[in-house]
Amino acid sequence: MRRAITMTCATAALVVSGGTAASAAAPDQQVFPLVCDGTSYDVVVNGNGNFTPARLLDSTGVLVPTAFGETTFTAVLPDGSVVTDTAPPSAKGLGNVEAHNPRPTVTCTFSVSQTLTEPEEGLPAGTVVTFAGEVTVMPTGRP
Repeated sequence: MRRAITMTCATAALVVSGGTAASAAAPDQQVFPLVCDGTSYDVVVNGNGNFTPARLLDSTGVLVPTAFGETTFTAVLPDGSVVTDTAPPSAKGLGNVEAHNPRPTVTCTFSVSQTLTEPEEGLPAGTVVTFAGEVTVMPTGRP
């Protein structure tokens, strides 16, 4: 179960949201908030890889992740019990991508929650799942 939770932490934090879809997102895409160096953005991610870029809504900007800080997964089950796990920090290309790229990076934080409507990853329906952490990104395009 630890591997399933860790993989979920690393990827689902970038695709799960309790928010509603914005006009620039396709109806089947999840929109979620990021706060990067004090500026808030709504983004969508097409794909499920650990380092899949996030597209800024209503612009041509893209945030390309180069590293994740520790990501925390918290699940509050319907009976009130709490399950917590963390995914350790990771860097794309073992840190070489950021080290060899002259583009500036920014630090973003995320915290998204969702209530499961059906059992998932061994957790019962009604569980409130929260993913929170930090990601370093290289902005591209226009914000």
